[in-house]
Amino acid sequence: MEALTTNIAKIFFNNVKKDSKKIALSFNDNIINYSELSKIVYKISSEIEIAKSTHMAVLLDNSIEFVGLLIAAAKVGVTLVPFDKTTPKKQLEKLYIKININYQYSDKGIEKINPYYSVKNSLTDDVPYIVVSTSGSTSEPKPIILTQDIKLKRIKIAQKRYKLGNNDIILVSTPMHHSLAQRGVLLGLTLGATVVLMDTFSPKKYLEIIQKTQVTFSFAVSSQLENIVDTIEKYTMKSVKKIVSSSYSIKPNIKNKLLNYFDIYECYGTSEIGCVTQLEPKDLDKHLESVGKPIDGIDIKIINPLQQGIGEIIVKSPWKFEKYYNMPQITSDSFLDGYFKTGDLGVLRDGYLYYMGRTKDIIKTGGISIYPIDIERVLKDIDGIDEIAVVGIDDSYFGEAVIAIFKGDAKITDIVKIAKQELLSYQQPLFYDKVDVLPKNGLGKLQKFKLKEKYNHLDLGKKLKGVL
Repeated sequence: MEALTTNIAKIFFNNVKKDSKKIALSFNDNIINYSELSKIVYKISSEIEIAKSTHMAVLLDNSIEFVGLLIAAAKVGVTLVPFDKTTPKKQLEKLYIKININYQYSDKGIEKINPYYSVKNSLTDDVPYIVVSTSGSTSEPKPIILTQDIKLKRIKIAQKRYKLGNNDIILVSTPMHHSLAQRGVLLGLTLGATVVLMDTFSPKKYLEIIQKTQVTFSFAVSSQLENIVDTIEKYTMKSVKKIVSSSYSIKPNIKNKLLNYFDIYECYGTSEIGCVTQLEPKDLDKHLESVGKPIDGIDIKIINPLQQGIGEIIVKSPWKFEKYYNMPQITSDSFLDGYFKTGDLGVLRDGYLYYMGRTKDIIKTGGISIYPIDIERVLKDIDGIDEIAVVGIDDSYFGEAVIAIFKGDAKITDIVKIAKQELLSYQQPLFYDKVDVLPKNGLGKLQKFKLKEKYNHLDLGKKLKGVL
């Protein structure tokens, strides 16, 4: 791979020159070589030239076009701001103002949104390349600025740690509006390797694609790996060298089963800091429940430890994010002496990090972080709801499933209807229950842990396994 001072697009086009006929991308039934993908990149580049030096929202499903747009934006100098297509219009409008969106790229192509906003970007490594919006602990999103330089540093680390090269076939199975999928796509195309992109994930489809395309490497979220374990024996996995599991830890019994088929490397990280730990197969005998040791260049500390040394995880990383867009105070508050405060709970034992949960009220479903307060603020305004609590419960399919428990006279059918209109697809509660009293302590504070205990047996995603 070329030096990090070069632009992502330049690295890609250099790979086009090296082997133009090599397969660059496989998507559904479409097989595209590097020459063909470069033509798509040039076409999109000409379309988005008018958006140069501005922020452009992206509303696309996983697609060939999205892949081309990632390279084209690096070539032209456009800052991409990807969103989930299911984001309600009112929420998008607020985000567009907050992040100063000037253009929008969707299935309809490029559209001008705001004629007044303009920034002065140039083709250098330290300007905004992608802004990933994540929901905060309040309804206010936190837009994370990632530069090309940061993206390339994370790519180089992955290349080195997992010994990847241009002969690898890299499977991308998560939504491209999230940074994990972007990392997988860019990793493959800057290495000169082949990327296999899924439109949507299902266990059956995931295993069929690995067998058919001879995938060698993949980033995946833990819930995906936990959901292939029941049927994996029906497929041939011999091509797979390594799969890196992101988000929360895989359950030890699941991990042991999967290790019969391929090496699993677990990592811990966030969009702000990237992957910062690694647990290798050789470490599993003694540290099965750990998320690994800090990788080279990373320093991890635990602050404000409580019982058994568990406290907040803070991380010093050379490939940390630039800042939160237009949030200088929040950016400043997110660091302590150069360490990023993750908001996660963990403990260090013998140099290994053990992830223990979250300090903030976060639900992780299918690898996506969800903040209950964002859901509660929508549902609490529904007529007939006096009080509502949204919690996550353990789930064999999603990792955690979102449920809503409420007090009041509202009909569940009416709540579901409004939730579908106002919330993102992955924010939809999978279960509702009406109760006479929500559990509270003597100070009147809601005790959500009691709700988790009461409903934790449901395993709502189990029924979905049979139809996917």
